Amino acid sequence: MINFKIFFVSLFKKVSGFGFSSHEFKTKSSSSGSALLDLGEGSVFNFQHNPFAKIRGNVTGKKNKIIVGSGSKVDCEVTMAGDFNKLYIDEGCKVKGRIIIRGNRQKVRVFRNTTFQNVYILCQEGCDVLIGRNCMFSRDIEIRTTDAHSVVDVQTRERVNKPASVKIGNHVWVGVGSLISKGSQIPNDSIVGAYSFVNKKFTEENVLIAGTPAKIVRHGVTWNRGRKPKFTQAQLEHWKEPPSKTE
Repeated sequence: MINFKIFFVSLFKKVSGFGFSSHEFKTKSSSSGSALLDLGEGSVFNFQHNPFAKIRGNVTGKKNKIIVGSGSKVDCEVTMAGDFNKLYIDEGCKVKGRIIIRGNRQKVRVFRNTTFQNVYILCQEGCDVLIGRNCMFSRDIEIRTTDAHSVVDVQTRERVNKPASVKIGNHVWVGVGSLISKGSQIPNDSIVGAYSFVNKKFTEENVLIAGTPAKIVRHGVTWNRGRKPKFTQAQLEHWKEPPSKTE
């Protein structure tokens, strides 16, 4: 474990078309007055010269990657334990919360212009978490690929709560206190109501999903960050801009 009081230095690398350069990045101090980060053998940390990226926590293993795009505001505690894991936060995002990746060859990616008020992500057991662009997440939200413990059938002695990846589409609004569980899929341009428990795949777009467990409660809806009586068609479709070359 390596102690850093104020800064850590990224490695000089080039991966997947991103240009990496040596650079100092601010971290928040822990209660002991220092941020803790084990860089790991061959690991890559690229913050795109971003002064708003504040990441603290523990990263152990080898050849892990943490990449934060330009213009993103990140205030996260990150735990990464294993090898060849990836955390991508694209440009223009606002991300606050805690992200845990345990295992090998797993990926958490937050696509551009997505915002978190406060989100906890647990990515484990060989799974991925993919969150589309132009999404809006409220506070006290959990996204997890695993229950972290086993539910076992007493007759077969087999585990029944198997892990699975989570995929959230573009332009999805997730309300306060929601839990998005293993294997969930939320389609583009949809809404998840407050305090919902999502535990399956939904495929129909433009729906409001709510409840415990969640189900479709309204069809033919979209959402906008603004508050006004009526919107133009262009205002409702602003998020449908062409994807970037990295998506």
